[in-house]
Amino acid sequence: MVSETKVEELKGLLKAAARAHHQATGGANAAWAHWYAENLRDAIGPVIGANPSVEQIAGWLTAADIEYRAEERDVSWPRYYARFILDRSAEEDLT
Repeated sequence: MVSETKVEELKGLLKAAARAHHQATGGANAAWAHWYAENLRDAIGPVIGANPSVEQIAGWLTAADIEYRAEERDVSWPRYYARFILDRSAEEDLT
């Protein structure tokens, strides 16, 4: 089970990445997932207890985005993506 503390911590990192992305790119960017992954790479490891590659992080972000947009959600995107990433990282062998 994913702890709410970790969800909140990762949610904060995602929100900070979103702000930085918007400032750097103006918002719209086809390569947003890779940009976020690069931005999150160093900070995400301590939260999930592993050191995923930029490609893994970008893949999780892309998959979370597709799933999130597939239907109306009653949670914010940062919370949804944080839980998604924590769940996926727990399922994968990141060693």
